[in-house]
Order: sequence, then structure tokens, then C-alpha cells
Amino acid sequence: MTLPLVLALVGAAVALSPVLVRFLDRKAGWPLGLVLIAAAVVLGREYPRVADGRDVTWGVPWARDLLGSGTQVDFALRADGLSIFFAMLALVIGAVVLIYSAAYLPSGKGNVSFYTIMTAFTLSVLLLVLADDVVLLFVAWELVSLASFLLIARSGSSGEAGSYRTLILTFFGGLTLLAALGLAAVAAGTTNLSGILASDVFAQRPALTTTIAVLVAASAFTKAAQFPFHFWLPEAMAAATPVSAFLHAAAVVKAGIYLLLRFSTIFHDVPVWNTLLLVVGLFTAIMSALFAITKTDLKHLTAYSTVSHLGWIVAAIGVGSEIALAAALLHTLAHALFKSSLFMLIGVVDHEAGTRDVRRLGKLYDKMPFTFGSTVVAAASMAAVPPLFGFVSKESILTAFEEAPAGPVLLVVAGVAALLTFIYSAKIVFGAFVDGTEDMSEAHEAPVALWLPAALPGLTSLVLPFALSRVDEPLAAGVRAVTGDAQFHTHTAVWHGVTAPLLVSLVVVGAGVAFLFVRARVFAAVDNRQLLPLSGNDILVLLNKALTRLGRWFGVPADGLNPSRHLVWLVGSVVALGLSTILLTSGIDGVTPADRAPGLTNWWDLIPFAIIALSVAGMVHTRSRLATAVLLGTVGVGMSLQMLLLGAPDVALTQVLVESLTVVVIMVVLRYQPRAFPKTPARRRWAAGVLAVLAGVVAFAGVYGLTGRRERSDLAMWYLAEGGLKTGADNIVAVIIVEFRGFDTLGELSVLGMAAVVILAVTQSMPRHMFEAGTRPRPFGQSQLNSMPLRKASALVTPVLLVLSVLIFFRGHTAPGGGFVAALVMATSFALSYLSRGADAYVVKLLTPSRLAAWGIIIAISSGFLGFVEGGFMYAIHGEVAGQHLTTSLIFDFGIYLAVLGMITQAINHLGGYLRPGTEVENLNYRRGDWNPLPDVPEPERPANAANPRPAPINPADDPKPFASKEATHP
Repeated sequence: MTLPLVLALVGAAVALSPVLVRFLDRKAGWPLGLVLIAAAVVLGREYPRVADGRDVTWGVPWARDLLGSGTQVDFALRADGLSIFFAMLALVIGAVVLIYSAAYLPSGKGNVSFYTIMTAFTLSVLLLVLADDVVLLFVAWELVSLASFLLIARSGSSGEAGSYRTLILTFFGGLTLLAALGLAAVAAGTTNLSGILASDVFAQRPALTTTIAVLVAASAFTKAAQFPFHFWLPEAMAAATPVSAFLHAAAVVKAGIYLLLRFSTIFHDVPVWNTLLLVVGLFTAIMSALFAITKTDLKHLTAYSTVSHLGWIVAAIGVGSEIALAAALLHTLAHALFKSSLFMLIGVVDHEAGTRDVRRLGKLYDKMPFTFGSTVVAAASMAAVPPLFGFVSKESILTAFEEAPAGPVLLVVAGVAALLTFIYSAKIVFGAFVDGTEDMSEAHEAPVALWLPAALPGLTSLVLPFALSRVDEPLAAGVRAVTGDAQFHTHTAVWHGVTAPLLVSLVVVGAGVAFLFVRARVFAAVDNRQLLPLSGNDILVLLNKALTRLGRWFGVPADGLNPSRHLVWLVGSVVALGLSTILLTSGIDGVTPADRAPGLTNWWDLIPFAIIALSVAGMVHTRSRLATAVLLGTVGVGMSLQMLLLGAPDVALTQVLVESLTVVVIMVVLRYQPRAFPKTPARRRWAAGVLAVLAGVVAFAGVYGLTGRRERSDLAMWYLAEGGLKTGADNIVAVIIVEFRGFDTLGELSVLGMAAVVILAVTQSMPRHMFEAGTRPRPFGQSQLNSMPLRKASALVTPVLLVLSVLIFFRGHTAPGGGFVAALVMATSFALSYLSRGADAYVVKLLTPSRLAAWGIIIAISSGFLGFVEGGFMYAIHGEVAGQHLTTSLIFDFGIYLAVLGMITQAINHLGGYLRPGTEVENLNYRRGDWNPLPDVPEPERPANAANPRPAPINPADDPKPFASKEATHP
């Protein structure tokens, strides 16, 4: 239970963050940091076991039969040498950053969001590196993207653009990762990550392996900020300094490195993988180093240095050998230490001097001696000055390059990148503390609580070279987790004799020291120079504009308010697909069923057929919108009658209620429309007629060829034979919906909730004049009296409908009924309530529909987690309560009930409410708790003629109603 305990500790930090900030404000970073340290201690206790090759695992079933053949998705966790390495990195660096934040952040309410998202960020990274199921890994990957987006976006307008670019690029990587994991899972026949990595299918199918390798590499490049996705990382500098330190050292970028290392198990000897990582990694290293030298903002400079060092690590992984993988892990550790320290120390400078731009800084080395010394150590480690830890890690990468194919070329390229690294490291030290000319007399050393946590990670670069034996075993365990070679060991040392990597390092250090004497002129010449005609941001903007224009071009066929412009393409596609299928399969034996009963077997079927046919014919010939609405309702009546004749009373009842409520909503909408449809040109009528006939032919052919009157399918027979035994139910249709195909129903439920949101958005975005006088029928003098019969009938019927709704809901498991149809019955009472009013009115409070829909979805999703008791999400648990057979699917059905009720009441409220939602009068009445704001107050009338006390007739030319034709008349 170690792994769930670690996640629970970090999850507790997320939950406690708002409470701790409320009492401790920014000092909440101390207890939260200690919680992360406690989680690191708990996880570290498992390291001896992992070092012996015994991985720590834990898991529970999550979802079953995802890929068929019994395959299931597990909430599976695994701690091996690689995952523990990255988990400890996230926990320890995260703890230091949180403690640093306790002194760095200003006091204020914004600290709640900071600490909550930061701890959630840490939890997401932990979940990613410990995941042993590709579904869980993908979920964690996207959570990391969302957390980074939120942390950057919370910085305000300065971070808005960068946060969106970060989201776009990292989500692109999410799509490629989803494709890669989907292909790998299907090919291996499992979603278990360990099972996929151990599968021999990748050795048997090289083309598939290459495709997945490229997709995984592209995904990792987006997170690790490799070319051409590099530019999002410097954009993230708008975030607070603690965010930058954690994001660059142990979070998002390391997620990309982890993914590359994890999948090196199967791709380490794939030529495309090796070449892609080597070329992209070294190119990114040199390119970003050049960009770093041109920056005057210390955070931007350090951000580009991060991209450059990530390029070193990616290139080392591309070599693919065990020595190279160990070097990549070693440099990952060194980079996390000196880079987190540099970011936090730059934050200290900014905090005390008021700027981090080298052009506005003065000599600070004597004003801030401890910060200066700490920065020198961290920057020297980044520049690989011997014998610091950064030198050891860089030497290991150069050794890996030396042993790779084209080793001399790689050493030369790496030497150039190393020299550029030395130069921008020098710019950090001299630009921030030595070369400045501004007056810094007001600056002083930061408090110990601020500079000491910032200095600690970098200062370890002084200590670790003397304790490298302690580093060897974690590195070897990480490599063994990737390669499976239980005999692999590393021997990390400062001195390996006179070697080619050492000579490269000596040349780099010598050239770097010589550069220091000409640094002022070089830096002055390159400061803030744009080295390329277009930046990555410019290219992304151009790409976005091009895709927008392409999308508009594709959207032209459906860009309009006329529904036919949308339908013609949909119906045309179905017709084309259907006709092509008929033509292609017409000569194939066995396509047309031969066992269909000939002729008409039930003469009663002619009744619904006649109702539907006559109604459709009437709709085709009438121009009245009211008549069309009525005829559309009769079509529904015919369909309901057909279902009743086929022996499906529950489906028939559902259809009748749907048609009734739909007609009510349509009639409400018709009040905004002219009474008659405009005249249709003859050519358009003929085109529509031809398309309608073709659609009818295709629909008939599909029904005749695919279903017809044949025996029940094998699946239907299995449901009938086994469904009742497995669920204790008699209503197989309802059981299929809420148990066997619960995921489908959950998706449909989400659509219902979104429909409620869309109704709200559309009605609130309608022009104001559509809600003013003349756009709705005004209550005439006898409106209240005329509505009295229906009002009395509604008062009598509503209790009956309420009881009936409850009965139908509870009997749905064993008899015709269920949550959906029960909600429709209840919604009918609301529709009657609205129709019985003498004027426009709300049937429920303004916010009630949204709350019903939201709670419905929440309850439905929450009920799915109860299934984990038996081993899977949405797994139905059955039992006896007070002699009654009950199931957790009943709770799911209740969620459906609420969501349906919310969607329908939303439509009635916002299409039939008296005032436009959001107006001052309406809000006033809503605050008073009035469910029916001003129900009997007529809308303002037109000025009366002097000679006639009655209201003046409405002139159609003056009528403000939009889309009204000249032939339309208005009340």
C-alpha cells in the first residue's frame, strides 16, 4: 500500500492547501513542503526492494472489456528504478520550491490558487511516473498540461498568451500520445504498460513500431520543449518564479524526458528513433543556447538554457546504449539541481533589486554576497566547470556520444553547444552581479528564509562529486528498469583519465575563460537581437490564421441560419454512402437476407404508416408554421403507435412524451417567427424533392437489407437469456441502457447537460428587441379567465403525474419504465403548468434548471465509482434492501432523471419566460424568490390613435421582429 499512500499524502496536501493558506497565508508553503518530504520518505523506504529488482506494484480494476476479449483497464501503479527516480525528483524539488515560496510570495488571497495548483501539479507528475496502465498514464499526462496552463494563466494578462500557446502545443502532444498508446495497446492486446513494453509484437511488426516511435517522440518533444515545439517554455516565464523553478526542473519538461526513457525499452534500437532524437536534441541544444545569449531578461535566458540542456538529454537518450541512458539520467538530476536553484536565485535578485533585466542592474556581488556565491556555484555547475556535479554529468554524456556511431562528429557538435553553455552561464553571473552600471545602493541581502532554500539545490553540486558512489545505484536501477539488464552497473567519477571528452571539456573551459575578456562587446552586440526572421510564436500565429481560414472555407456550406444549408450536406452524405453501398453489394451472394417473411404480416401496421404518410404530405404542402408544428406532432404519434403495435409500450410512452414536449417547445419558439414560411423557388423545391426521394430509397434499402422481418440476433438472444439472470431484472431494455451500455448512456447524459447550456447561451445571446413589445403575443383582457380550465385541470393532473413519475422511476428495473421516461412524465407537469398560465412565466427558479442538469451529471458519474467495490467503474452492484431488489444503477438512473428535467425546464424557462434572463427587473424578482415574475402585467402597448381609444394596429414595416417576411402578419 506504499504507492497509494504516497499519492494520498500529496492528495491531502492539495485538499489542505486552501485551509492552510487561510490560517497561514504564504507561510502555508512550510507545512505543504513537509508533506511532500514525508511522501518522499515513505517512497524512499521502498528503494532497497526496488534496487534488488523487485518492483512495487498496486492496482484496482478501473474499466472492463475496453478492447474486447476480457481486456480491462486498471488503476495500476508501479515503482521501479526509473519511476522512483523521477518521483523523488518531483517530491524533493517540489518541497524546496514550496518552502521557498513561503518567503517569496506576497501575502494575499491569490496564494490559495497558487498552493492548490502547485500541489495538484506535483500529484499529476507523480501519477504520471508511477502509472502502469497507458490509460492512467494518458490521463496524468493531460493533467500535467492542465496544471501548467493554470499556473501560467494565473499570472494575469502577462501570462494569458503564453498559457494558451502552452496549452495548444502540449495538447497536440497529448493527441499524438493518445494515438501512440492506442496503437500499442491494440497491438499488444493489453493496456498494462509493463505488458506493452514486454510484448514481442514490436519486434515482429517493424512498420508499426516505427510509427509508434515517431508518435511517442513527437509527444515527448512537446513536453520537453524540443524543436519545433521549443518556444512555449520561455513563454511560460510569465508565471511566478517558484512555478518556473518547478516547471523547468522537475515537472512538465521532465515528463517528456520520462516518456522517452520509459519507451526506450522497445525503441532503443529503432533507427528512426535514434536518428530523430539525436538530430533534434543536438539541434535544439545549439539553437536554444544561441537564443539564450541574446536575452537580457535573466528568466528568459535561463528558460532557453533549460531548452538547451533538455536537448543534451534527448540526444543522449537517442544514442540508446545503457551508458547513454545512465548519462541521460545523471544529467537530468544535475539539471534539476542547478536549474531549480538558478531560477529561485534569480527570483531573489528580482525580489531585492526590483528587476531581473541585466540592463537595469548594478553591481550586486557586495550587496548580496550569499546570493552571489550561490549563483556562481549553480551557474558554474551548469557551465560544467570541474569538479562540480554538472561537469560530471556533461562528461558522461560526451562519453556516450564518443561511443555512438559518428562519435567524432557528435563530440564536435556537443563541444560547440558546451561553449555556448559556458557563455550564457557567464552572462547570468556577470550580468546580474558584476557588469551592471545602475545604482544599487538600496539593495541588500535577502532574508535567510528566502535565499537559503534557493541556494540549497545548487550547492549540492559542490557535495555530490565527493559522494558519487551514492549516485551510482539509483542510476543503475533506473537503467535496469528500462533495459531489463539485471547485471548493469555504473561507475561515475570525476576523473577517468585523459580521454576525448576531457579534452573537449578543457578546450571549452579555456575558450570560455578567454571569452570573458571580450564579453562586454559581444553581449552589447547581440542583446535582444532576433536571430531569425520569424519566431516560433510568429509561426504559430500564422499557422493559426491559416487553419482559421481553412476552417471558414470548410464551414461555408453550413454557414447560415437556414437549417437546409446544414441538412443538405448531412443527408447528401448519407444518400451517397447508401447508394454506393447498394451498388457495390448488389452482386454479392448473401448480402440480401433470404430468410425474411414475405409480404405484410400485420395489417395494423398500415394505420401508423397512413398517419405518418399523410402528416408528411401535409407538411410538404403547407406554408403555415403552426400547421407544420401540429403535423410534426402527428408524425410522432404515428411512430409511437407503430412502437406500441410492435410490443414496446415503454418505448412508445417515451416517444409520445418526447413528441408532446417537443411540440410545446416548438410552439414557444414559433412566437419569434413569422406565421408563414417564405415562398420557396421552384428550382429549390425540385432539388429538395429529388434529395428527399433518394433519402427515402436509401433508408428503405437500409432497413430492408440490414433488418427486415428476421429472427432475433444472437446478441439479442443473449440479452434475453442471460440479462435477467445476471441482473435480476425483467426490463431488459432498461438494463441494457443503465448497466450493459452504461458508458454510452453516460455520454448521452453529458449531451443532455450540454443541451441545457446551449439553450441558455442561445437565448441570452438573442438581440434585445426580440424580447420587447411586439415580439410575443400580448396577454389580452380575458387571458387569465380563458386559462382557468387548463389551470384547474393542471392542478388535478399534476399530483397524478408526480406519483406516476415516481412509480415509473422505481419500476424501471423490472417493468417498463426508468429514469428517462419518468423525467419526461414529470416534465409534462411543468409543461402543463406553463401552458395554464395567462401570460409568460417561469416554471421554476432561474438557476434551478442548470442546477438540476449539473447535479444529474455529477450524481451519475459519482455512482459509477461505487462499482469499484466489485472491481470496475460503473459496475452495477445488486442487493436486497427491505425485501426489495435494488442496484447502484438506480442512482445512475436518478442522475438521468435530474439531467432530463433540467434540460426541459431550461427550454421552457428561457424560451417562455416573461423577461429576458439577466434584466434588472427579472433579477429583482428572482432575489425575492418569485417563481413567476410579473405574470399578469401586459407588455407595453403601441400608442393609441386620437380618434380611437384602442391600440393602433401594428404596421408590419415597423415591426422589429427579425427574419419576418412581407407576407407575415403579427398579432
